[in-house]
Amino acid sequence: MQTIAALATPPLSGALGVIRISGKKAFALTPSVFTAKNGLPPAKWKPRTLVMGSVIIDGALLDEGMAVRMVAPYSFTGEDTVELHLHGSIPTLRAVLEELYKAGAAPAAPGEFTRRAFLHGKLSLSQAEAVADLVTAETRDAARNAAGQLAGRVGQVFSELYDTLAGLLARFYAAIDYPEEDVAPGELTPVLQLVLTSLDTLLATAGKGLLLREGLRCSILGKPNVGKSSLLNAFVGHERAIVSPFPGTTRDTLEETVTVGGVKLKIIDGAGIRETRDVVEKAGVMRVRGLAEHAELLFVVLDGSAPLTREDRAVLDLARDRACLVLINKTDLPQKLEREQIEAAFLHVLPVSAKTGQGLDAVYSTLRRLYDAGDTLYDGSVLTNERQTDAIRRTADAVRCALRGLREGFTPDAVLAELERALSYVGELTGRRVREEIIDEIFAKFCVGK
Repeated sequence: MQTIAALATPPLSGALGVIRISGKKAFALTPSVFTAKNGLPPAKWKPRTLVMGSVIIDGALLDEGMAVRMVAPYSFTGEDTVELHLHGSIPTLRAVLEELYKAGAAPAAPGEFTRRAFLHGKLSLSQAEAVADLVTAETRDAARNAAGQLAGRVGQVFSELYDTLAGLLARFYAAIDYPEEDVAPGELTPVLQLVLTSLDTLLATAGKGLLLREGLRCSILGKPNVGKSSLLNAFVGHERAIVSPFPGTTRDTLEETVTVGGVKLKIIDGAGIRETRDVVEKAGVMRVRGLAEHAELLFVVLDGSAPLTREDRAVLDLARDRACLVLINKTDLPQKLEREQIEAAFLHVLPVSAKTGQGLDAVYSTLRRLYDAGDTLYDGSVLTNERQTDAIRRTADAVRCALRGLREGFTPDAVLAELERALSYVGELTGRRVREEIIDEIFAKFCVGK
């Protein structure tokens, strides 16, 4: 494989910029950009120990920093690796990379460092995918779960499933090749049932994993001027939406992803729901109604300082029999809204003031109670990956077919075909039988430098 190099930190100016070089020529290429203070070449540096030095290009000093070498196979990629820890000047970092490319390194493709770790047996395929999840984690629970998968928790389950299915396959091959080696359904059925139970247990976590990864799709509904935009701003923590006393200010939709009460929310705010002749505002109202139909949670906002109106009732009708929180806003003003009917019809009715923040803690605690996983341990055992979930689902289907075949007395070769199918799907999870195009698709989603 060709030696590769890339920026391992975000391409933004900052205090620190890290360039990673990996491959057989990593030690030989490093002196083209970095000279150690101790005068030793990289091959003589003490492994895993930072060395101070200077970046000199075309005879000019560009930076001073540190470098560390890792000797194969004791590195992330399993190859000889050098990391340059420099100041985060983008022009300097680009100059260093350009010089490395001139010296013979190739620019790393997205995810290529992690791909090489997988190909050299440093990571299973599920661990490699966990690297991407850990980098993009937006909540503490998501990070904990990705870290657990990186540690190999879910990968161990996949490997055990693979070994069990491979053992069953061996029994069926023996029965086909040597007829005297009979397959006893009474012995194999309990084993397959345990496999199916394990698969179903994994699949049961997929819903929580989807919430952890994607967040909860939410829409803020209400007539104009009830404080929808103020509520969005309160959730986000800054003025994301324009707040105006004039009705119809918000016409297009605004979307923000925030963590509220420990729950990741994808919140959409849009036009206030009302009858209007304004063509643009009318289009905005129709869009809000459409998005509300697909939302998993609705925030219905009412103005507590005014009596309930026909427009308010229309909004409440949209939310009826839906997962929703009815927020009585503007509690900082004298209250005129009669809440009894609303509280009788909706389970979660909460007084708030988006302007002062009063009552928002109650909103956050309600969200935690409704959507937090409670006693779920985000330790790597929760499926957050769509590819893995789909493979587990297909494996479970194949195992069910094999179980039915055993119970109904199908010939060994018929059951064998279903077990082969199941083993193939689990092989896609572990990486033992994965197709090259699947590997390409997985690592294409990574950022460059990882």
